[in-house]
Amino acid sequence: MKPNQDRARLRMEARLRSGCGLLGAIGLLVCLALVGRAAYLQVVQGGKWREIKVGQAQASFQVPVYRGTIWDRRGRPLALSVQRGSLYADAKAIESPERTTRVLASILGVGRRELRRKLNRESRFVWIKRGLSTEELRRVSQARVPGLGVRMEWGRYYPHRSLAGQVIGFVGVDGMGLEGVERVYDGVLRQDPRKVSAFRDGGRRRVWIRNEPPPVPQERYGLRLNLDAFLQDVCEAALEDAVRKHGARAGEAVLLDVRDFRVLAMANWPPFNPNTYASSSPSSWRNRVIADAFEPGSAMKIFLMAGVLEAGVYGPEQRIFCEEGEMRLASHTIHDVHPHGWLTVRDVLKVSSNIGAVKLAQALGPRRYYEELVGFGFGRKTDVDLPGESAGLLRSYRRWRPVDFAVAAFGQGVGVTSLQLASAVAAVANGGLLGKPRVADAVVDEQGRIIKSLTPAPRVRVVSQKTARRLREMMEEVVQPGGTGTRAALSRYTCAGKTGTAQVVDPETGRYAPHKVTSVFVGFAPAANPRLAMAVVVHEPEGKGYGGVVAAPVFRRVMEKALPYLGVPPDKEPEDGPDRPRLVRWDGGLDWAQGPSVRTAPSSSQAQSQVVPDLRGLSLKAALAVLKAAGLEAVPKGSGCVVRQQPAPGEKIRRGGVVTLRLKELS
Repeated sequence: MKPNQDRARLRMEARLRSGCGLLGAIGLLVCLALVGRAAYLQVVQGGKWREIKVGQAQASFQVPVYRGTIWDRRGRPLALSVQRGSLYADAKAIESPERTTRVLASILGVGRRELRRKLNRESRFVWIKRGLSTEELRRVSQARVPGLGVRMEWGRYYPHRSLAGQVIGFVGVDGMGLEGVERVYDGVLRQDPRKVSAFRDGGRRRVWIRNEPPPVPQERYGLRLNLDAFLQDVCEAALEDAVRKHGARAGEAVLLDVRDFRVLAMANWPPFNPNTYASSSPSSWRNRVIADAFEPGSAMKIFLMAGVLEAGVYGPEQRIFCEEGEMRLASHTIHDVHPHGWLTVRDVLKVSSNIGAVKLAQALGPRRYYEELVGFGFGRKTDVDLPGESAGLLRSYRRWRPVDFAVAAFGQGVGVTSLQLASAVAAVANGGLLGKPRVADAVVDEQGRIIKSLTPAPRVRVVSQKTARRLREMMEEVVQPGGTGTRAALSRYTCAGKTGTAQVVDPETGRYAPHKVTSVFVGFAPAANPRLAMAVVVHEPEGKGYGGVVAAPVFRRVMEKALPYLGVPPDKEPEDGPDRPRLVRWDGGLDWAQGPSVRTAPSSSQAQSQVVPDLRGLSLKAALAVLKAAGLEAVPKGSGCVVRQQPAPGEKIRRGGVVTLRLKELS
């Protein structure tokens, strides 16, 4: 039995050794697999799992960089970024679409059909209305309708309402500039959000554990314009009064600094408020100063005279027979408003003789006249930094029939814009150099420090200094007794200019309408040492719409205020009488105030009072900027947006007084 037991024991030991070897091999294989898997995860897929780890502990979010402020040349805000609530809905969480539609329609003034269409979607997010007013936001919050939410967004606010509305333009709901300066400089004013990372807790809430405070929304770059809010207001007020007084269809005015072609004011009537662009017609957005071409009438005689003097065809004292007011040309008859016999060249311009102009043009020749007009910038864009500019209409002299050439001598059959006309006259004023008008002056940071100056383009000589000087002297006589522009004469300054009255083509018949005209005055001041040039255009005034009657007084009213405001010293003795201007202060500048006006600078008796602007719905920054521009101080209480103010909007307060602002977080 003993040998059998030994053999059994040996077999058992062999099986044990075999099992242990197998287990060892399996263990080794498992260990190798685990090591290989760990190496694969850590080496091959290490980057992926590190990202997952970071994603669970950290979150990235975007910090808004809101649209930059647009300032006028003296630091007054023309366009600001403010926070506004926008209403959205979770359509699946709406308990009663019909009730929600009824409530929102009464609060927001939105059509029920449009609301019903949005709320019936199978969507967890749909915009109901962007940019709620303070009152709408309050009423929506009080309604407590399930499924609705408010998201605070950065929107655009224009504190001066319609002031320079067509020039500044507006921004759409997506934050993109759509018209005016907002559109041209969109790449400067609109910046991409900053991407920032932060830690998250177990509830996936952002936790900021760094030493520095969490980042807040900020402004990157703003824009300073050459536009002056005061001069813009003066131009708009004078233009509006002229349009209303004469029952006109529309009007434009543009004011340039003749030294560097900076646009100090650019006015359109009817006005446009960019705060309410969505409810305005697209035609009201159009900047007519640069977009609408018109026939300028006798204002073009300036440039005819420039060509005649430059070519030496006639001198200012040489005489021309003006046919006693009636001249036949083929089958056409050319008339003067008043019949004249012999006139000197300077008198042809002074009394605005069409017949004299035609004879001068014939002596100059069509090619030379055409080249003179092209040289002064007609028939091509000025390249101003605004969208939608028209090149006007100037056909080649090769396509002129004799009658086309004749009427072009006194501004018919030629289409120009108000800016083209002002720029060309500015070239005469400054000694013969034509420049490119500029609206924007510099890119600035949040504190108004210059980041980049927008240097004006070099000027180009279009006539000699001698010709420009002689032409200025001739234009000065236009506003003196016996000239057509006497209503443009200034009390303390010399000035020069030219009137224009052009027939208007009826679009239905293609012929000149018998009782529709365009009234024009273009000029500069002071005459001997010009600083400002201005073009005034009034479309289709009622009655006798002569440029000297309708447009010239606008020039006078604006220049009487603008020149002292800019510190230009008077160059002639003051006129006697009750309308003699007085020197007063306006927002750090000087202004000649002439009698009562709802939009002029305050008189000495009113200088201590100021109307309180409406600040409700604005952020603290925007409210402070508006109050600063109005010369008022602020005492803010709370945080967020302005919900109440004391004194109330529209009340009068002592200049330099204090406005208390009650602020509240609206989100």
